[in-house]
Amino acid sequence: MAFNDEQIKVIKAFCGTLIAKLDDLETEALLKTKANVIKKHPSKVLKFSKFDLSENEDFIKIFTDKLVKCFPRDKLVQINLIFNFFAKSSTSLLLTGYFKPFYELDRKQREFVLQKWSKGFKFYRNIFSALTILFNVIYWTSFDKYFETIGYPGPDPEANGEKFTSKINSFPNYEFIQVPPEGLELQFDVVVIGSGAGGGVVSAQLAKAGYNVLVIEKGKYYHQNELSLKQAESLDNLYESNGFLFNEDKTMYILSASTFGGGTTINYSASLKLPHYVRKEWAAQGLTYFLSDEFNESIEAVEKRMGVSSDAIIHNENNKILIEGCKKFGYHCGNIPQNTAGYHHQCGWCTFGCKYGEKQGSLMTWLRDARDAGAKFIDNCYVENILIKNRKAVGVKAIVNGNRALIIHSKKVIVSCGAIHSPALLRRSGLKNKNIGKNLYLHPLTMVTGFFPDKEINPYSGSIMTSVSDAVENVDGDNYGAKIETSTFHPLFLVTFLPWRSALNHKQRMLQINHFSSMLIISRDKIPGKITIDSNGRPRIHYSISNHDSKSIVEGIIAGLNIHVAAGAKTVMTPQFAIEEFEPAEKDPFNDPRYKKYIEKVREIGVEENASSIGSAHQMGTW
Repeated sequence: MAFNDEQIKVIKAFCGTLIAKLDDLETEALLKTKANVIKKHPSKVLKFSKFDLSENEDFIKIFTDKLVKCFPRDKLVQINLIFNFFAKSSTSLLLTGYFKPFYELDRKQREFVLQKWSKGFKFYRNIFSALTILFNVIYWTSFDKYFETIGYPGPDPEANGEKFTSKINSFPNYEFIQVPPEGLELQFDVVVIGSGAGGGVVSAQLAKAGYNVLVIEKGKYYHQNELSLKQAESLDNLYESNGFLFNEDKTMYILSASTFGGGTTINYSASLKLPHYVRKEWAAQGLTYFLSDEFNESIEAVEKRMGVSSDAIIHNENNKILIEGCKKFGYHCGNIPQNTAGYHHQCGWCTFGCKYGEKQGSLMTWLRDARDAGAKFIDNCYVENILIKNRKAVGVKAIVNGNRALIIHSKKVIVSCGAIHSPALLRRSGLKNKNIGKNLYLHPLTMVTGFFPDKEINPYSGSIMTSVSDAVENVDGDNYGAKIETSTFHPLFLVTFLPWRSALNHKQRMLQINHFSSMLIISRDKIPGKITIDSNGRPRIHYSISNHDSKSIVEGIIAGLNIHVAAGAKTVMTPQFAIEEFEPAEKDPFNDPRYKKYIEKVREIGVEENASSIGSAHQMGTW
């Protein structure tokens, strides 16, 4: 779907609003921003102040190509329609308050419109959230022109050094069945659809038991040699929808793997056991296995194979701030075991694949075991449907590389392609059970950010997630709440979870990236969503955060603020669009009436739909 000239003018106008050329007063303010890079590169910062994204023709092409590549046709039609509305005076009036096309407004008028949307009704917040995330994420992941200016190194500087080359011979290699243009038909005992945490384990166990196993993966395999650790390339290669997956109403940004090894390839090394209170809850519903010795033994076996322990943890600055803040405020805090087999895994780029093979995901463990036991593999393979005969699964019909037919006959079919794609596959295969796709849990998350002008935190470096606070994990008395952890903070995540407030504020915050500490608020959701499929069989994610779960997130945000303030943050920021940044008092900040009023406002505003930046990195399951 192409964009016409008027729509391109609208796109350029948004570019020139979100990442805009600053006027002289704004430039003066930018040069006074508290950040070490200002002193290091004053001339580059001055040049950055005059940068106008609307003048970057390469970005316009990448942006429009990305929209076409990442979104289904019906969503593209909606995007196209929105841009048309902005291009016409009559409909632009309804959206902006001005009787002229959006691109005819001056920069200050456009900025005012966006600021008004961020605090407006849900419809306007939807537009604000979707467009600010799309434009900023695509720019800051696709272009490195100002990386040196803001102090961000881009890909891991050690990626091709001794840390990598010294381990290169320990990385497993995988061979994949090649399907010819005319197609292929094969026979196996068991077909495993999905190569992640579930598919990896089951394929290894079955192959070692003597079964003839085939593992099918929708995404592609990338050897450690092929991992660039670049943001845009990693999103394109390793993530579902090229890193631009949203729920249906665009209120949640969802990061989900689509690569060999599944979520274990892109997730951090954190390896927390299933809490006992969850096991008790499930057992009370009839699933008594979760309180059995057999389940305990299975967990121990998995931990052993994945090298899970806390012995090799080295906390980065981000985790040190979490620990310090918790201790000073009186919150619980503890270490998170890591699946690193004893390695000091100090890699902040692991969300783009583990270049050093230290994270013991499926690629390094279960799939390797399956390979050694004789299992076969096919990647870039989309299973259209399961073959069913006499109410029994007897194989799969698939497409490889987008156009090559594959038929697999098998005695067993194991569906382990994640909470989003498993129900979609079952629906495409004609199964009618009304529960398929229901009870979708996504662990809604957000971030709280603290600014430490006197510290070089470099929040994208070092071990990502090695500490956790359970201070608010039981908000409702039924063990539903939120965990507070740390995250890597590449530009991708900064522009997603720090709301855009103005062109000046955006550039200031980018210059301060090395002074930010990010706390990840991950909730245990009680009220689920569901998966349906569209006319093409693609999964659609229907999920809204309930009032119950919103409270868990808000209490997590407040705890994250307390932790940052206790640790000495000079400014704290929430993901809420209507909450301004706050500077705590130097002395006794928690008894400051301003802070108490600020916390009251954070709780009052809450996280209603598209009033905050909300994401998901854990697609927990569906029925």
